Amino acid sequence: RRPNTLQEKNEALTLNLNKLHGNFDCSCENLNMQQSGPMFACVISGRPLTTAFKQKSDTRFVLDVPRPSTVSDFSISMLKPLPKSHGATIYFCLPPYKDWQYLGAITVDHPSQIYSAPWRGTIPDSTEGVQIGISIEKAEFIKNLQPKSQSEEKKKLISSVQGIAKDLYNYLQSFAKTTRMGEMLVLPPKFLDKWLKKIETKHKKGFRFKLKPR
Repeated sequence: RRPNTLQEKNEALTLNLNKLHGNFDCSCENLNMQQSGPMFACVISGRPLTTAFKQKSDTRFVLDVPRPSTVSDFSISMLKPLPKSHGATIYFCLPPYKDWQYLGAITVDHPSQIYSAPWRGTIPDSTEGVQIGISIEKAEFIKNLQPKSQSEEKKKLISSVQGIAKDLYNYLQSFAKTTRMGEMLVLPPKFLDKWLKKIETKHKKGFRFKLKPR
């Protein structure tokens, strides 16, 4: 059976990589990335595998990703092993391609990783592309790196929950009526179902709820 999901494709690729890595000597001390054939591969959910990374220097590679608003997750795999003393750090960059943000790293022991697209829901559908960058670094340097997305995702989650609560509050306020008894909420039948459908529609469009600062 051919692998269909991103997870299955990634597992199949990793299995082949592990077999391939056993045929290479990774004890070299002097890195020379000027090798024949691709060094890295990227699998984007719903798209074919690509190895179209452009080599910018001896240790840096860049992949252009078109139609990024349709990308939900992707995996990066190492096709040729690095010495254990080094690893490949993964970054992404939005137009105009000046601010690179760290996502994680792959090594000869863990030659493949799956990442959720951190730009999802934060860029316009019309965005033509983003870039995924790879930099070969020493293992000691990689240990000190911390993905910016981890702390930001927690903040986004909290802000999203607060934003949803605020949206529900505003929705309920739209049913406020002034009566002889004072101001009251006059709620129609299935009002909550209508609100949930509205939330689901926004979510499918990639909308992120954010609590606006006062």
